[in-house]
Amino acid sequence: MGLLDGVSQNNPPVGGAGQLIDLGLDSKIYYEGEDGIQQTGTSNYGNYQFVSLEDIINSFLVAYVGEDKLISKIKRTDVAFHAQRSLAELSFDTLKSTKSFELEVPPSLVLPLPQDYIHYTAVSFIDNAGIKRKLQPISKSSNPIAYQQNTDGTLKFETNTWKNNILGHPQFEKYVEYGITKSYDSFGNQLAFNNNFVSKTPLRQYPVETRIDVTGPTRVNPGNGNNNTNYIFYTGNPNSAFDMQIRFHGDYPDIAVGQAVFGPGIPENTTVASVFEATTGNYRGTAITITNPAYEADLLLDVPTNTAGRPETTMQANTQVIVVDLNTESNSWQKYKSHTPSTTTSDDYEDDDRFQAEGRRYGIDPQYAQDNGSYYIDTNTGLIHFSSNINSKTIVLDYISDSLGTEKEMKLHKFAEKAMYMCIAYAILSTRANVQEYVVRRFKKDMFAAVRLAKLRLSNLKLEELTQILRGKSKQIKH
Repeated sequence: MGLLDGVSQNNPPVGGAGQLIDLGLDSKIYYEGEDGIQQTGTSNYGNYQFVSLEDIINSFLVAYVGEDKLISKIKRTDVAFHAQRSLAELSFDTLKSTKSFELEVPPSLVLPLPQDYIHYTAVSFIDNAGIKRKLQPISKSSNPIAYQQNTDGTLKFETNTWKNNILGHPQFEKYVEYGITKSYDSFGNQLAFNNNFVSKTPLRQYPVETRIDVTGPTRVNPGNGNNNTNYIFYTGNPNSAFDMQIRFHGDYPDIAVGQAVFGPGIPENTTVASVFEATTGNYRGTAITITNPAYEADLLLDVPTNTAGRPETTMQANTQVIVVDLNTESNSWQKYKSHTPSTTTSDDYEDDDRFQAEGRRYGIDPQYAQDNGSYYIDTNTGLIHFSSNINSKTIVLDYISDSLGTEKEMKLHKFAEKAMYMCIAYAILSTRANVQEYVVRRFKKDMFAAVRLAKLRLSNLKLEELTQILRGKSKQIKH
């Protein structure tokens, strides 16, 4: 039975904290796991300290809902909603909801945030001794949105000039946006014959952008010598050796696999599938094959349509084909990642070189007094950006989750079980009609008291460990 399934109040579900627990645990299964091998992933060590969210809901329905109780009746879906919201709120500041994420930093110096990321607690890299070396966040740099500019400093906008004239019918004479920016204002608009359409969205700055002009007439395969500057060549014939190809007259070394392709008649989400050199024909130089999701899906059909995802079999003069890497990159990020910090790479913790500037560090800002490296998190793109000295190192991101990611995560420590019940009860009573205000205030106080008690229980303070830490306070610190 799922968390959102209905349940009868007269027949409460079996199991949960509301009933007696059989303590006759099978130690062999616990220690060896279901496959009989310890620590293989099937074992669930230490799980007795937790109670599942489903058991919390079941127990709440038994103990707090029914005749002669403040909550006479309620749907299980309502309890499940408030239970999940309460678990998320408790995860932020009460429960031990910190998770770890370990990856190796690639040459791009960028890593994505975890799927269930809420906020970070620490970012570190692992040195040769297996010790975490904490990285410091940089607040003086970022990766802002960068826009392209004209020579006079004004923002640059995309101009679209393709007229789709089908069989000469005026109702089909439209201008269609084909550039990087798409405001979709031109779709369906009847525009004059010679008009250009300028997008209302300025062009963003990209790491690599290749623009190639179309100068020749509208033909499937311009073959005469006057059209060698035309670059586009493709065919809709799936049996042709040139299927899904674009051939350029000239070399364009910045074009690479995976870059997006925009142009007249080229479907959306088209990318470069391969790059090769054409040495024969009218167009000699860089050539590419293209693909897109619609084309790939059509190939998987028992009877392909041979039309889905394919470009129009025409070109239009005075337009462009644009091949671009859509990973936006600002000048700030380019300079930050290219800068090489002055660091000490030794993992020798008795290295005297680290203290050679003793007595000469007056006035240094403590937030920069470290040589481990730095990072910043771009919340708009969900990426972590690292300094260049972290390249190829293993980093560990300790972060906070809301404990609602998977079924195994939707559990609660028994020290906070009472707090969970109080949170659910207060959330239900505070959103119900005809509940006296003093009752709501009472449960609000009970909720805060239970949450405070849960924090104390989960704080895990040990007298011996605390004493050991306080012994260091007796050391003299020079200012």
